[in-house]
This record gives sequence, C-alpha cells and structure tokens, in this order.
Amino acid sequence: QDSIQLPQQKPICIVLESLNRLVKALSILEKYGCNLASPTRPKYWRSVKHNNPVFRTTVDAVKGGRTVLYLYGYTNQQIDGLSFPDEVTEPDIEKVAAVTLEVMILRTEVDMIIKVCNRLSDSCKYLSPCVEITHCSPLATQCNLCGGPSSLVCPSCDSQSFCDACDDLFHRHPARATHKRDKIQKSKQGMSNIDKHKCAAFVWSFSPSLAPWECAHCTTVNEMRAVLCTTCERPRLATAASIVQETPASPNAGENKMHKRIFDGCLHLNWAFTNATGFVWTCQFCTYVNTKPTAVCEMCNLSCKDSAGVSLPQSLQQTPTTTKDPQQPGMKPQPKPRVNPELKRQKLMKEEGLSLINHIREAEKRGVSPEEVYAALCMCGGSNVNPCDWLMSELPHLLDEICSEQISTTGEGVKELHSLGFRDVAQCEEALRQSGGEVKGALSLLQRPLLEPFHQRIWANQPEPPIDPKHPDKQRMCRRLLALYDLPSWGRCELVLSLLQDPGITYTLEDVVQAVKESHDKDFIRRLLNNECPCCLSIFPRSKMQSLTSCQCSVCHECFGQHFTVAVRDKHIRDMVCPVCSEPDINDQEQLDSYFSTLDIQLRDCLEHDVYDLFHKKLTEHALMKDPKFLWCCHCTSGFINDGDHLKVTCPSCRKSFCAQCKKPWEPQHQDLSCEQFQQWKRENDPEYQRQGLAGYLRDNGITCPHCRFQYALTKGGCMHFTCSQCRYQFCSGCNNPYHKTACKTPQCNYTGLHAHHPRDCLFYLRDWEPARLQALLQKSGVEFNTDPSNETQTANCGVMEQKDEGGLQIDSPCGLETRPGQAGLCEKHYREYLVSLINAHSLDPAPLYDAQEVTRACERYQVDTQRGDEDDNAYYTKLLKKLMEVPLGEKVPRNK
Repeated sequence: QDSIQLPQQKPICIVLESLNRLVKALSILEKYGCNLASPTRPKYWRSVKHNNPVFRTTVDAVKGGRTVLYLYGYTNQQIDGLSFPDEVTEPDIEKVAAVTLEVMILRTEVDMIIKVCNRLSDSCKYLSPCVEITHCSPLATQCNLCGGPSSLVCPSCDSQSFCDACDDLFHRHPARATHKRDKIQKSKQGMSNIDKHKCAAFVWSFSPSLAPWECAHCTTVNEMRAVLCTTCERPRLATAASIVQETPASPNAGENKMHKRIFDGCLHLNWAFTNATGFVWTCQFCTYVNTKPTAVCEMCNLSCKDSAGVSLPQSLQQTPTTTKDPQQPGMKPQPKPRVNPELKRQKLMKEEGLSLINHIREAEKRGVSPEEVYAALCMCGGSNVNPCDWLMSELPHLLDEICSEQISTTGEGVKELHSLGFRDVAQCEEALRQSGGEVKGALSLLQRPLLEPFHQRIWANQPEPPIDPKHPDKQRMCRRLLALYDLPSWGRCELVLSLLQDPGITYTLEDVVQAVKESHDKDFIRRLLNNECPCCLSIFPRSKMQSLTSCQCSVCHECFGQHFTVAVRDKHIRDMVCPVCSEPDINDQEQLDSYFSTLDIQLRDCLEHDVYDLFHKKLTEHALMKDPKFLWCCHCTSGFINDGDHLKVTCPSCRKSFCAQCKKPWEPQHQDLSCEQFQQWKRENDPEYQRQGLAGYLRDNGITCPHCRFQYALTKGGCMHFTCSQCRYQFCSGCNNPYHKTACKTPQCNYTGLHAHHPRDCLFYLRDWEPARLQALLQKSGVEFNTDPSNETQTANCGVMEQKDEGGLQIDSPCGLETRPGQAGLCEKHYREYLVSLINAHSLDPAPLYDAQEVTRACERYQVDTQRGDEDDNAYYTKLLKKLMEVPLGEKVPRNK
C-alpha cells in the first residue's frame, strides 16, 4: 500500500485507474518471482530489461518496484537494466519465495479493493482508508466525507471535519487510531433534506481482520489474531460505548434511521464481498473460524455481528425461532445478558446425546440396530420423522429407486462392454455388479481371464517362442519386437519383419534389429548387413566386423582373432599389423607406439588369456629394446640388459661370452685389444680366418640392424631390402636407411610405394658398376684390393652366406653362384660387394667417375639446381658435379675397415 500515493481530492475513476496500474505492476513482479522459483527457469532469467515502455509504465512507475527486484537478487546495475552478479549461479529460492508471497498478497488485497469499487461505483464515490481521498472543496461545517454536519475535527488530518459515523469509520484504521479529535459546537438548526441525502455516500472499511484492531470501548490496540480485548475482555465486534442509538420518538429519529439504513447497506455489501472473495471470519461467541459464506456460525448457530455492533441485514439474518417483545417507545435499549458459549455448547451436546440414546433404546425394542438408527438420522436428521418409522416406510422406496437407477446404469454399461467385444450379457452384469457399476473396473475383471495364458507363459521356465516374420498376425510380432528389443517406433518393427522376409538372407534377427536402430533407410540397412570379410570371403553385418585404427580394412571377428593369435604365438611383435593391407608402417616409431596402445584394448576381448599374456610379454621386450644398454646375444636369440662397462659380457641364457662392442664371440686374444686391432690380428694369425678368405671378411663385416644393433653374418650382396628377425625393422643393408611402404616424411617425396632414400655411395647404386670401374675408383685413391684368392679358398661356387626370401620366409643359405677368375674366388655380385665395402671404408665419393647422364640424374635425385646458363656442355657438367659433391655422403653407410 506504500508503493503508490494517490493525491487527495480525486474522484473514484482516477483511483480505479491508479489501482489497475498498481495491480499490473504487481502482476509483473509476481511473474518475475515465480520464474525464479520455478525448477524450469526461462533462458534469460539472469537479467531484467527496463528500456521497454511496458516496464517503464508499470514496475518503474511504482515506488519501490525496483526495490522488489533488488530483493529478488537483481543487484547488478546494467546500462539497460538489472542483472544477477556474475558470481551468483543460482537464485536464493527461499528469499525469492518469501518476497513473491508478499507481492501476491498485496496484489490480492488491491484486487479486492478494485472489485469492491467496481461493485459500489453507483453509490460509493470515494474510498477510505486504503487510499486517502476526500470530497472536493468541503465546507468548514460539513463532514469532509459525506457532506453532512460535522461534529469532530482532527488536527492530525489537516483539520478535516467529520461527523460521528464517518469519524468512527475513518479513524478505525490502525494508521489513524492515535489521532485526537476535537468536538465542534453544533448549531440547533436541523439538517436539511439535501444534507441528509449527502450522508448516503459512505466510506468503505476494508476487512479489519488483516491488521491490528482497536477496542471500541477502551481503545486498546490488539493483535490481529486476538478475538477478545486484552484489557476489557470485550469481543472484537462489540458496540462502542460512546454511540447511543436514538429512539424513533427523539427529535433526530429520522436522521438516525437514515444512518442506520446506510450502515446496514454497508454491512450487507461488506458481508457479500467477504463471502465472494473467500475471507474467513471468526465467531465472536464461540471463536470458531468459519470458512463458508453463511450468515450464522457453523458451530453455535448464532448470527455474526459487525464491528460497530449493528446486526446483519435482514436478508442475511437467520429466521428467528422465537418472537421478541416489541420495544417500548421512548425507552433506551437494554443490553443483552452475556451467554457463556461453552456452557451453551455443552448443553447442546447433552440434549443431542440424550435424544440419540432415546432413539437407540426405542430402536432396540423394535429390532433395529444402532448403526441403522445412525444411518436414518443422517438421512432424515433435518425433519421431525422418527428414525425407526423412516426405516420402515421411506427406506424401501429409497432402495427401489437405487435399484432402478442401478439397473439403468448396468444396462448402459452392458452396452458399452458389448461394443468392446464381450458378448456374454450375464458375465458383463456380474462384472458390473462386482465393480460397483464402473465400466472401467468391469472391463478389468473381464480381461483378466483373457490374460491368464500370457501370465502363465511369462512365469513359466520355458523359452520364448522365436519371432516368425511370416506369422499371419503381424501386429502380434510387432508388439513382441517392441517389448523385447526396445525399438523406437512401430514402423521400425515393420521394417525388421520386411527385412527378415528377403530371399537368401544370412543375417539373424539381432543383426537386423541392431541395423534398424541405427537407420531407417532400407537400402542403407542392407549395406550394413552385407559386408564381405576379405580374409574368409564370408558375408557378415557391420556390427560383427572388426577394424583397426591404422587403416580402413574390416574383417570378421573370427578372422581377426585367429590372425592375431597366430601373430602373437609364432611371429614378432611388429608382425601384428592388419592382415589385409599390413598397416601401419613399422619403421615409423611414433605411429607404431600409438597403434599398440589401441591394439591392446582390442585384443583384450578377442584373445585367450594365455595368448594375451604372451602379447604383453612381447610388448615389454619391444619396449626394452629401446634401452641403450640392451644387448642381443650373438650365440642365441636372447636379449638382456648389460649394466657393466666391460667388453666381455656373458649371456644369462646360454652362458656364452661375446664382445659388447663388435658383437663377435669372445676370444682370449681380444683381451686388452680394441675391436679393430683384434680383427687385424685374426686376419694375420688365425688360420681358419685365412682359409675362409674374403668370404670370412664379408661375413665379419656383415649386416648390423640399425634399430636393435643385432648382427648378422650375412653379406649385403643379396636383396638390399633387409628385415631384421629380432625387431622386424626393414632397412637397406647397404646404407641402413629405412624402407617405407607408403608415403614417407621426407620433404618433397611423392612416392607412395615401397622405397628407401639411398645415398650415392650406397651399394644399391654401386652394385650396378662393373668391377673394373670400381677398381679404377680404388686405384685413383690408392686403396689396395685383392684379385686372386688363396689356394685353400678357390672353389667353383660362391660360398658366401646371404638371406634369401623363399615362400615368404627369410632363410639364410650359401650364395651358390659360379666364381670367375680375377675376382678373388667370389662370384661377381659378392666381388662387387667386396670392392664397395673398401670404397665405403675409405669414404670415397664415386661422383668423379660419373658421366654426364649420371650427374644429371644424381642432381635430380638430390634436388640440386640444374638450371643451365650460356656455358658449354663441359662447363655445365663441371658446375653440376661441383654442386653434387657438396651434398654429403650417406651418414648411416657402414664404414668398418
């Protein structure tokens, strides 16, 4: 009520307009509070915009409107409105609910004021005290409210004048209860008829039960809940002592009668408004809180009195049961004797109890039970009929009416059940009788026997019958699919049945259901269900195919498990690649580590426990090989960690010793000698080594894996694409550069097949030179070489050991090619290898022996600038050769002497 202050001297139309704006503002504030307290708040609940015209004319126009928003939590001032602070994630629900409740109560009170004003617009033009409004330009000797003669003046109300009735109503408000009024000396001249008619304009007093009230006798301000005054113990609605009603014979009898009619009209409207708005009222006699719109108390049946002591209008009063003596004219009314409501209540209970006992005793004599008596009293308690007589005379007729009504209801229920498929009329009537005439309950009783076979099948231990896609009852199959497989719709169930009816299908019901859950496109589902395994060439659904993360190939679960079981048991850890495309590239260490981390998860479910443990063991060994202290035994295939710094190491598996640096079997002569000095000693003093000749030389300078440092007593004259049997690393045996199966990481390399990047001094290129050309390169640099073998080593076939690919397996065997004179007892291939090993050992550059075409190709291979100027051919090739020789030789080429 403090949110808006209406100016005085305003007619009721302006008051209603202001109150309507106030209600609209309160409604908007209430909506804000309800949105904040709701579990599903709006999307933009954190801010309130006040730049729109509706907000400015409603909430912003009300004094305190923004304060309510501040109480809600909108404390952060923005350019265009208010918002919650950034650190607040949720509103304070308890505080918001409390403020919203206050706003709702205030809106309800203003709504009631507006309803009363609309109802009384014809006779009531001004409201008080909810809004402080008075008549326009009142005379000094007239009441400021009704225009009649004034008797009191209130200095606290700007010296406004009031008559006795208006003063009693106007200053009853708690805000003006403490005002002191001064009496005005009245003139003996009576009121004119015009003045009397002006008194018909009354002042509406809002429900006093919503605020503290002032006792009419002792002026004590009591609490809202109090019914009796705490000082004089008089009721809240007692008559004021100062008001004395005049008799009709007095001189002012007509004026007093008019005032009484006015107040009766006020009370009549006040009572109707209270009942229409649902207000409760407390009886002043028995203190019972009445909730129904009645004129008498529900407990004590006494009429309610207003706060001024005037009785309710005759239309709302209960018809009196006894007639009162008419009041003698000229006599003052005598106060009624006080009645103790508790004694009256006890007396009434006693009378009703004795009456019930008498009825029960009479009924026992006539063979009627007390329960029947009580039932009869409930039915005919408002009349003077004896309950026993009612049971004998009226009850049979009542039962006949109930039976006839039941029969008509049963007939309608039988028709409804008959339309639902139940043809047995007797069965339908019995079901309706058991359900009390309710069709829903009767339908449940009739359906229960029909569901019994279904219940028996559910609770039985027998397996569910399979779903037959060709079953004539298609709806039944669809319902079973919905119940068993949780399909999203009825249409998906029909799609499953149609796919199962395709000719020559190889997929199961579960496969179809899984595919239908992923898509509703029939052609796409068929593609999902028909996938050929590239290993076994069988057809499987996509859900039963397994894919690796390194490629796009898919194989069935059985082939996937068998492939990796064999790879784990019989092959190296690096052989565990895709069975279709052999991806990923095992030479790419970063890609291989990522591949094994995801492969471990896939193999966990498809391999047996012992095979999976073996896979982890090999994976551990693969990780140990990266340790620089890890050594392979040259006598066996075991590996171990060597923590010592001595050249002589002993294998813990075979207990044989070898050199940790040159990986040769340990001999006593190696003690205190370097590996190069020991090899030189063997060539000069070891008869067995001398007997083997250059074949032993090539064996001792065999192939060493650049990845795991495992040494092979093999020559490089075989296939240059070498695969280590220990770590499965693939490299060139002439330059130790890796072989790539797909595109490599070398800049500007567009080759996607199997390839390696060989330097120009690699055996890969030099093995195509004739021995005489290689000998010329050595002679140019002053390097000696052998051409004649020793007498012990001259054989018809070359006996150098090399790795051969036979049937997909890497096998070590002698070369077996025919030897030629002048090649030191070796075949031409291995003699070239011998000469190239000398070239590599002395780091000789073969570029000076290139012809013009070889220079051009080498420059293109090394991406050397081949742009030609105005020079002649000799100068041009000389320039290219100079640029080519600036490119360094192979860094990984073995150069053992």
